[in-house]
Amino acid sequence: MEWLPNYQKTWLRGDVMAALTLWALLVPEAMAYAGIAGMPPETGLYAAPLALLAYAIFGTCRHLDVGPSSAVAALSFSVVAGLGVALGGEEFIVLSIALAFMVGILLIVGGFLKLGILADFLSRPVLDGFVVGVAISIAVGQLGKILGYEAEAAYDFVPDILAYIRDIGMTHIPTLVVGLVSLTLLFTLHKYTPRLPGALVVLFLAIALSGVFNFEAMGVHIVGEIPAGLPDFGIAVTLGDLLRVAAGAIGVALVAFAESVAIARSYGTKYGYEVDANQELIAIGASNLGAGFSGAFVVNGSMSRTAAAEGAGAKSQMVSLVAAIAILITAAFFTGLFSNLPEATLGAIVIHAVWKNINFRKVSQYRSITRLDYVTAIVAMIGVLALGLLEGLVLAALLGLTVLLLGTKKRNTFVLGKAPETAVYRSLAHYPEGETFPGLLILRFDGSLFFANTHDFVAAARSAIAATDPPPQVVLLDCESLNDIDATAVITLTEFEGQLEESGIQLHFARVKTHVRNIMERGGLLKVVSPEHFYLSVQEGVDAYLAEQEKNK
Repeated sequence: MEWLPNYQKTWLRGDVMAALTLWALLVPEAMAYAGIAGMPPETGLYAAPLALLAYAIFGTCRHLDVGPSSAVAALSFSVVAGLGVALGGEEFIVLSIALAFMVGILLIVGGFLKLGILADFLSRPVLDGFVVGVAISIAVGQLGKILGYEAEAAYDFVPDILAYIRDIGMTHIPTLVVGLVSLTLLFTLHKYTPRLPGALVVLFLAIALSGVFNFEAMGVHIVGEIPAGLPDFGIAVTLGDLLRVAAGAIGVALVAFAESVAIARSYGTKYGYEVDANQELIAIGASNLGAGFSGAFVVNGSMSRTAAAEGAGAKSQMVSLVAAIAILITAAFFTGLFSNLPEATLGAIVIHAVWKNINFRKVSQYRSITRLDYVTAIVAMIGVLALGLLEGLVLAALLGLTVLLLGTKKRNTFVLGKAPETAVYRSLAHYPEGETFPGLLILRFDGSLFFANTHDFVAAARSAIAATDPPPQVVLLDCESLNDIDATAVITLTEFEGQLEESGIQLHFARVKTHVRNIMERGGLLKVVSPEHFYLSVQEGVDAYLAEQEKNK
């Protein structure tokens, strides 16, 4: 709640307007997502208020909207249906609620265990590719509302696209007109009157026109009647229910957290504030406990609604508090207000909200930076589209770890020489005029030395020794860039020293960091390399070598 004492009065107008926009989007969306999750439509409304309240209290992103979303709703359905439970029955509802509780418990435990660090292994290219892929998936998921028919697919991009192409002849023209006009109005209002809450204007205009011209009679799908009333708050599940959904909850929790933290961090970066991944785990977990306590299904951060709220002027978590109150009031008294809302307009609002996130420049920007980052962004985006959200996320995470390993493994070993008229030692590859000393080979390894790259260093050192003329008597290793070392590297260095000694070559060290030296000592390296051959600077090591040569003349 650190944001509340620092709340500025000038934010209130934008926050209230954003909350109204969020409310207008969330009410019909929540009911639609309840259907995706296989739950009664009113549970979509029930899922939102306590989830919003919990995130406002525990979350660190000022803009993130937490509530029902298409992605986790589809995952919730998959997990519960995968248990062989009959769709629409009481057991299905109970297990869906249990899944929300279990996801909440897993995320909160993960927050206290500081597992938010897992988010750091998703690099910026991976996250950008993932977000673009998710945005495209959400937009494609709304095509059914615009076209007037639902493709028989499995909430995945490729099957959905193929199904829509196959059944394009089923397009309902009046519905398509409503959807396209709604989209046109949304983009026009955004371009020419950006300060006006375009989504809210289009939504109420569509409701009014639907009532006047009886869109339903034309065959245009409308939201229809929504049961009124508040949820029965409480814990309606048993330990056995929680255990039944525990395995599936792990994957759902991973998606809920990763998608939420990706959105949160993107807005944190945009507006210059810090998002704490560990606290986000707790916040999203608390939101899911709130949804479960309300008798609803899994929730997470919503990209589309967050974008819509931000576009309407959201400044802080006050948006969530106001929206939670508005949704509770709506659930109790005003559900009939949205009965004439065309689903095509709802789909148009969602597509417009995520449109700004379908930004291919976010992916293409990496082409001019590094080829590897560009490829990882492309693979993360395509992975989400081709494999599905959960599989795409796992692929993105593995890709991030692979890039990390490749980046830490691929380190250079340089031969150093003394820059003219200085005491600075630089790479001879970049400064060939550097001074060298016969019988002394100075090497620098850039990066941490660990099991994956130790062999590379030894191979590079052997190559440098073979290329040195006359053959070196001493190899001096500059450890300024050696930030860490593991047991494999220490043992390998010890063995390498023994091999050098057999060839009449000594191994000396310069500028070794204290904690690196401590590890070397615990690994036994200082038993074979005398402590007097550890120097505070490269120049000190060179002077010691030259003095020894002078002494032996």
